[in-house]
Amino acid sequence: MVIVVHGGICVEEIPDVSEPLYRACISGMETLQNREAVDAVEEAVKVLEDDPRLNAGTGAFPNLLGEVELSASIMKDDFSCGGVAAIKNVRHPISVARAVMERTRHVLLVGEGANLFARLLGFEEYNPVAELTIRTLEKSIAKASQEKDSIYHYYLKRAREKLRRLYLGTVGAVALDRSGRIAAGTSTGGVEMQLPGRVGDSPIIGCGTFAWEWGGVSMTGEGEGIVKLGLARKIAEWMEKVSAQEAVNRGMELAQKFGVVCGAIAVRRDGEVGFGACGGTLTFAYFRKGMGEPYVFPPRS
Repeated sequence: MVIVVHGGICVEEIPDVSEPLYRACISGMETLQNREAVDAVEEAVKVLEDDPRLNAGTGAFPNLLGEVELSASIMKDDFSCGGVAAIKNVRHPISVARAVMERTRHVLLVGEGANLFARLLGFEEYNPVAELTIRTLEKSIAKASQEKDSIYHYYLKRAREKLRRLYLGTVGAVALDRSGRIAAGTSTGGVEMQLPGRVGDSPIIGCGTFAWEWGGVSMTGEGEGIVKLGLARKIAEWMEKVSAQEAVNRGMELAQKFGVVCGAIAVRRDGEVGFGACGGTLTFAYFRKGMGEPYVFPPRS
């Protein structure tokens, strides 16, 4: 049994998110003791979504209207999967994504449709705004107010530059349970300066999240680039013939070729863990059965 989690990729100062990563690993491993991989992934991601230092769930980045639009996806190795994008006022988008997987015939629900779905299933209204949300919005407003061009033009012109300086705090988890089943999940609040309705890689199966018979993957980073390369599926499929670490390395080499800032965590069917980043530093942790405590990077202070 093994659980791997990530708290995003950063390209400047590395934030101290070791504590929530540690707790997410503990929660995931406790869940793996008597439940399935998909349950462990959901529980681990929920821990990360609840931490206001991370850009997922509580504290997520706002769009240019000041609204928090959340995205998430989850997948099992039998190709069952579900996702939500641009959903508002929920505490745990990863749980709504799982409900899409288990309660509908669809893969992805977005916007008002996702909101209605969550309310119909009894997910309570929740305000995810936290200090990180407010700081990010203040920065966005200050930058936009200095521009003479329209916000749309400003976004197109500057987003690529900003993405390389932001803490891209998407969170995710991949787990292997005692029965050998694999699951992966990813959750995010998006990026600074995002236009309303923007969707990145996190809720899209094969881009931000993928799991199949040979392994599972969760991505973080520059969503548009990850979508174009379909990185999560590529890395997962490479694990049929190479180790988890080699598969991640190949993914990062491909990302570097196209100038995509990103990171990945992966678990192979044999329990091997892989992790890596291109253009920044990945914050992650893993916990394997038999270990005394989770390994966390950067280390706990």
